[in-house]
Amino acid sequence: MAGDTNSTEGSGEMSAESVVRAYWQQVWLERDLDALEHVVTDPMVRHTAEGTLSLTRRELRRRLAIAFKTLRVAEVNIHGMSADGDAVWIRLTLKGVSLATGAPISLAWIAQYRIEGDRIAELWALHQPGTDWSP
Repeated sequence: MAGDTNSTEGSGEMSAESVVRAYWQQVWLERDLDALEHVVTDPMVRHTAEGTLSLTRRELRRRLAIAFKTLRVAEVNIHGMSADGDAVWIRLTLKGVSLATGAPISLAWIAQYRIEGDRIAELWALHQPGTDWSP
């Protein structure tokens, strides 16, 4: 996954965009659930079509572990990202394979993240299976 994941110059803190890139790289591509300790707050608030949930890191880890049993992510293509202060907006396509069927899958995501202390504290997300926003 391309992009700058360096700290903000001279501040010792990661940029808001770098936090979101680290989440997708480390958690989704590398399947490193231990990285949640460094990229999300405890708890983290998640707003999706399922509703609003406040999840502890442990609960988020459990949910992701279940997802990883059904899906193997091969690539995350970020098509657009912008930030304003502690808010980051992203548009991406996640590509991989269904572990149940072996069929290729794609999911288009659009999300907004609120960053607090170099971690994702809150997110608003929608995803659409079968959609690929790649050019």
